[in-house]
Amino acid sequence: MVALSNVRFGKRNDEVKAIQAGLIAVGMNIPAGATGFFGEQTRSAYAAWQRVLGFTGSAADGFPGCSSLAELGARAGFVVDCRNPGAITKSSVRFSRNSGVAVDEATARAFAEQACDRTGAPRSWVTGVSNGANLLTLVFRESSFRPNAVNRDDVNATGPIQSDGARLNCSRGYAQVIPDTFAENHQAGTSDRIYDPVANIAAAINYIWRRYGDISRVQQANPHRDPAPY
Repeated sequence: MVALSNVRFGKRNDEVKAIQAGLIAVGMNIPAGATGFFGEQTRSAYAAWQRVLGFTGSAADGFPGCSSLAELGARAGFVVDCRNPGAITKSSVRFSRNSGVAVDEATARAFAEQACDRTGAPRSWVTGVSNGANLLTLVFRESSFRPNAVNRDDVNATGPIQSDGARLNCSRGYAQVIPDTFAENHQAGTSDRIYDPVANIAAAINYIWRRYGDISRVQQANPHRDPAPY
């Protein structure tokens, strides 16, 4: 079994070794072989695999997604699990707000760093990766660094009223995640409160990994590009 959550850039484990062996088996080149470390050689080989599958541009950047990894597993003989291991049920999500959390960048940065540490994301996701994309840009655009932010007006604002006075499916918190996304991408060991700063950003990180493969591909996180839903 290969879990998508365990085959991210910078990881070293047996599941990375399994996908490296799979890439080699389908004709991709990794000069160092199946070392178990997901570095630039593996990223290049995975990008080549994505191009074989018909992905182009930023969709073929070497960061595994569920569909490409599942196809590699089907051809190389391993089973892929795309579920997030810390997932909770939507009914378990709580809606109590924060008290006494400052609304400023320094506070958001500290929480974002904790979320990176919890999820295993590199702290460069906070300071900015190669194209400048970073979590602080995303959080500012989504909530203006307000940990109790809730969007009552967009298409997600449906469902029964919850204990915070907002409808069930509203986007909430620093990264403006909806309860479905928060539950599916919940980080094990963090709070089940959607407004909890670390839990909220950690769920956003896990969502980004599952959907985009890397924060560099998220327009909303890139200060050099126009804001856009993520």
